[in-house]
Amino acid sequence: MSRKSIQWHALKMVVADQSPVFATKDVSEDPRMKAAHSELAEHTHYHAFVGGALSDHRNALHIVEVRKKTSRGSRWQRDGHLR
Repeated sequence: MSRKSIQWHALKMVVADQSPVFATKDVSEDPRMKAAHSELAEHTHYHAFVGGALSDHRNALHIVEVRKKTSRGSRWQRDGHLR
């Protein structure tokens, strides 16, 4: 299990519905993400896996990391629209 286990389609869908500034846990705690990753959602590093996937796909998701290590994970900001 790793950040590579995070499903792209679920990640893209959930990020598309976030506000312009959001945190990693806003994505990882979304019920659609938990449903898509039921085998990972209880893993102790699940939130880190989602954060890693956000980082890996930041260009495709048109997001930038604006702050690390908040109480809810990294803070992200949109730099465009999902295609």
